[in-house]
Amino acid sequence: MRVVDAAPRQLPAPEAVARALAVLEKAERPLVILGKGAAYARADADIRAFIEQTKIPFLPMSMAKGLLPDNHPQSVAAARHVALSQADLVMLIGARLNWLLGHGRSPQWSATARFVQLDIMPTEMDSNRAIAAPVVGDIASSMSELLAALKPGQVRPSPEWLHDLAEHKEKNVKRMEANLAGAAHADPMGFYGALGAIKKVLADKPEIYLVNEGANTLDITRNVIDMQAPRKRLDCGTWGVMGVGMGFAIAAAVTSDKPVVAIEGDSAFGFSGMEIETICRYRLPIVTVIFNNGGIYRGDDVNRSGGTDPAPTVLMNDAQYEKLIEAFGGDGYYAADPQSLSNALTKALASGRPSLINCAINPKVGTESGHIGNLNPHSETHSPGTEHQTTDK
Repeated sequence: MRVVDAAPRQLPAPEAVARALAVLEKAERPLVILGKGAAYARADADIRAFIEQTKIPFLPMSMAKGLLPDNHPQSVAAARHVALSQADLVMLIGARLNWLLGHGRSPQWSATARFVQLDIMPTEMDSNRAIAAPVVGDIASSMSELLAALKPGQVRPSPEWLHDLAEHKEKNVKRMEANLAGAAHADPMGFYGALGAIKKVLADKPEIYLVNEGANTLDITRNVIDMQAPRKRLDCGTWGVMGVGMGFAIAAAVTSDKPVVAIEGDSAFGFSGMEIETICRYRLPIVTVIFNNGGIYRGDDVNRSGGTDPAPTVLMNDAQYEKLIEAFGGDGYYAADPQSLSNALTKALASGRPSLINCAINPKVGTESGHIGNLNPHSETHSPGTEHQTTDK
């Protein structure tokens, strides 16, 4: 049986569209948040037109990255904290106020912020914060109706708001650039040194799918690797399930016939690493990069219960992961510095063959993922130069 219309159109009510625009019209510090629902809708042109016509700054969630290019002048991913905490009106497009957005609560959010929410499910409205203007419908139909009803100059963010965001964004972008430049010379290599090398290789290859999972590997990659095209980035998303990366990589390669780069933490790879046999069996153009820091978060932890056994979170930092794929006929590489990583990734992508790069990084550079480190006096913080970004939707 062939499904004729798996996702039928669901038009929003005209009064809902009018109410949303009226609420937006009164905002001085508006912000658009794009979730993966916006990317799934394939309403790219209308979403971009609405954002550019209204001049509203936008923040893409992880799997909505590339819906508008990450280097778009209205993107405020580099000023995330200021954007969330000071916005007086937030327009959620295919994004939900779940744990990844702090449930919409202060101190991450302004306690007085109002919300416009576009979602296909009416039960998502008012789930964590009161929604001033719910727009229930499929995203494509809702954006089309909003764009058609939008009057020239109807929505005008205050110049002070845009200037303030631009200042914070510029400062953080410069800090990130300095951080990446310094990390390129660190010995041993850290997360930023490795990701800086990968960033340069992928910069002119927007057709490549990026799969990403791990703890620090996931968090930091989101902030460093820019996306220029929609629906090219796949990670654990809402549920944060570890071990989905290899399956995502296989699916992306099979359905698109495009090259895939899977950036994996060593622990994350361990959940489904034997899928490299599948990759080799079907000769898929997937390059798996394992960030091998010898552990979950860090590879230098001690066994706090005493004894000579390694800590439960410590893995073998001298594990030769590249030998695994060679056992199945793929190409294995070892990289311990940014230049060798860049060379290996360039060669692997050019070959189009199943490949795996064992990327050895400093076991001391990790920290608890996300905000957990704030609660742990023994943890180290992430390197400076970026605002913390959570996952998707």
